[in-house]
Amino acid sequence: MTSTTTRTTRILAILLPAALLTGACGSNDGAGQENPAEATGEFDWQRYSGTEIRVSSLQFPWQEAIAERLPEFEELTGITVALDALPEEQFRQRLQVEMTSGSEDIDVFATSPQNDAARFVQLGWYEDLNPMLSNESLTSPDYDFADFGEGLIESQTYDGQLVSLPTVVETQIFFYRPSVLEQYDLEVPGTIDELESAAATISEDGEVIGWAARGKRAAAVTQIASFLYNYGAEFIDEDGQAAFDTPEGVEAFQTYGDLLREYGPAGSANNSWEELLALFQQGQIAMWADNSGQVASVLDPEVSSVADDVEFAPMPAGPAGDAQTFFGWSAAISPESQEKGASWLFLQWATSPEMVEELQVEADVVGGRESAEFADDTPESFIDAFQSSLARSRSQLPGVIPVPEVRDAIGQAIVVSIEGGDVEAAVSTAAEEFNRIVQAQQ
Repeated sequence: MTSTTTRTTRILAILLPAALLTGACGSNDGAGQENPAEATGEFDWQRYSGTEIRVSSLQFPWQEAIAERLPEFEELTGITVALDALPEEQFRQRLQVEMTSGSEDIDVFATSPQNDAARFVQLGWYEDLNPMLSNESLTSPDYDFADFGEGLIESQTYDGQLVSLPTVVETQIFFYRPSVLEQYDLEVPGTIDELESAAATISEDGEVIGWAARGKRAAAVTQIASFLYNYGAEFIDEDGQAAFDTPEGVEAFQTYGDLLREYGPAGSANNSWEELLALFQQGQIAMWADNSGQVASVLDPEVSSVADDVEFAPMPAGPAGDAQTFFGWSAAISPESQEKGASWLFLQWATSPEMVEELQVEADVVGGRESAEFADDTPESFIDAFQSSLARSRSQLPGVIPVPEVRDAIGQAIVVSIEGGDVEAAVSTAAEEFNRIVQAQQ
């Protein structure tokens, strides 16, 4: 397994256990500590020496890599870090309990803004990081915040608040086997029309499956996003209502379903990334779209029979554009934290240009900084595809509060399309259900 590939897989797997602020230096809450946003003087990594912070995360590669490097942070700052991690479902359950109760025990926690931001902001579960970031006494002159890129920072911002900082980033990637395309004298598809033509040619003799993408209800919503955008449709409008029940949106759903029904694996409506990864590793699929987090497993010769026969490209463009999509994990600070200053120092260290590059090269965890180098053995086609995609990426999910519920509604329309049903009616029903769910949460 190459370090870049593993890092890529960990992109999604990374949870951002970093934090942005800790009240630990002045006089706040009677603890003899200052409000970190009002800190003065020169920047000093030792400003909060002697304090302890708790970082709560899900279990995955970023958390594992940061845990191994905690002694470096503790020596640099004099701050002790208690890092606990659970499988994602249990982590989310415990975070819900602690945040609802107003617990002061959590200082930094992992979050996925695309899933969490609308709801967490409404509940007041994020500390706005902007005041700390803009304070030169608290932020290292070497932090280079702009290195994350405008699109990524927009994904961390909600209602004017900087709610988190990115730790792991995944973009949708087009996986393909060059030997198969060469066998059929095909170029790498640059448009969805070219993708359909190539899939038809490859599938005709049945040696391998021409095309694959997720079809399993909610899981497929992140992958249809690029089709939706590139056909000129949107998930939501400016009022937060469904906007995908348009002629352009219906065409995107129709095309996505047709491609899988005509050229995809059997039972496509039941396939998520796990099933498709296994099929691609076994050499049964010629072209596949999924998040870049799968790259490491595809390139690992111990588990992939096509490790030496795979290349990568951005997603093909549609008739209305060539938008790419991304998903990621981030780190946030609890507003109940009594150690915001120390947490902010931890976040800076964990997401610094040096640490992000170290994790990309040594731990195969991609952090989203534009300046970060990849490992020497990272395929050039992946680096080019990832960087190109990230530069023009949009969110894979709609920015609403009940994300899981609306994913299910949208996903049902995808299933109907794959199964050859009435797509226009299914999309209309999905939009009505979307609006009902969103309205109920307001």
